[in-house]
Amino acid sequence: MTSVDVLSSGGTAQSTPDQAELVDRTIAKGFALLMFPKELEARFLREGASKRFLLMVIAGLASIVLFAGVIIADFLLMRSVVPLALFIRGVVYGPAIIVGLLVVRRLNKPELNEWLVAAAGVWATLLQSVIILQGTGPWAVARVVELNIIVVYTCALARFWPAVALAALVAMMHTFIVMTMPDGTGILASTTTLLMVTSIAFVLYGNYKLEHDERMAFLLDAREQALHAELTAAHERLTHMATTDALTNLANRRYFEGFLSECWQRAQAQRRVLSVMVLDVDYFKLYNDLYGHQAGDRCLVGVAQALTSSIRRPGDLVARWGGEEFVIVMMDTDAEAAAAAGERIREAVAQLDLVHEGSRCAPRVTVSGGCATARPDAHSQWAQLVQMADDALYRAKAGGRNRIVVTSDGAMPNMKAEAV
Repeated sequence: MTSVDVLSSGGTAQSTPDQAELVDRTIAKGFALLMFPKELEARFLREGASKRFLLMVIAGLASIVLFAGVIIADFLLMRSVVPLALFIRGVVYGPAIIVGLLVVRRLNKPELNEWLVAAAGVWATLLQSVIILQGTGPWAVARVVELNIIVVYTCALARFWPAVALAALVAMMHTFIVMTMPDGTGILASTTTLLMVTSIAFVLYGNYKLEHDERMAFLLDAREQALHAELTAAHERLTHMATTDALTNLANRRYFEGFLSECWQRAQAQRRVLSVMVLDVDYFKLYNDLYGHQAGDRCLVGVAQALTSSIRRPGDLVARWGGEEFVIVMMDTDAEAAAAAGERIREAVAQLDLVHEGSRCAPRVTVSGGCATARPDAHSQWAQLVQMADDALYRAKAGGRNRIVVTSDGAMPNMKAEAV
């Protein structure tokens, strides 16, 4: 004879504090050298990587057009270098930049990308220097000012330290050109050098200020995110404490009532079947008296785990009703399925094999349960279903305990009940 009796009835989802502290320390200490601690630096580069890559693509393609466009100056000022310039500007520079962009995308290393920007500027400087050095005449050295365009254009995009390295290399190349090429005027070397120094100074100062402001904005945003995460975590902890039973880590009675109310409304609106099961550990007071309250707590934790393992669907709820009582909500579960769930629960608790010498129904810890299954109508209330389950539990106890009684009704009776 099974211990699940089905009766028909006429009614019935890093640590944040460390991040926040690191950000605060960095803001307080400052970053005059435009470098964050390793963890923050990696995050800064990673979070801006997609935006930086898009900017690199746009600037790289634009540089191909601009570099090629300087052929006009080659034609007007030094026609003898036009064939070489056409080859360098049309065949050498552009394809190398496109290949570089493809490599950057494939490597996906933000810290390396910034130095590749400077490398592109060095590449343009070397090619332009080759063209300039091929020039002849007293005014040929004047074309060294075209290196200023390269350094300003590249430094406007690059990070500060790669920009400094680029500026140093361009300055060296400028010095080599003005010392190598003849200056028939006697003033071009000095004036172009002054222009180069002034251009580098202004562009590096602007680059430093822009990156410093960008990094400060990142830190302030990171601090705001960290504070928001802390508040969210604190709210989740409070919500967990307010809706979770501290001993068994199941949902508590407060959460159960809210959950059942929502399920009830869905069942009413969609004419779905809903089952509620109330369970009680048999002779638990005697268990506590015999083995002590600590053993009683361990018993309740074990029973809670057995219930959770027996209820398999993620949409169902297992909660602690209070004391040694538990309650289960099962959506779309008819009487037959509820009876099967009840038998799984009874067997799972029995398999805990917790000795209970004070029990009058078995030599080990067992549970009794009452389950009510119904399809709510527009006039019924969820407290009625709980009362039906509680009545079924009373019948299970009266029938000898260690059993689950399931009460089934296709529709709720139209009777008044207040929500508990």
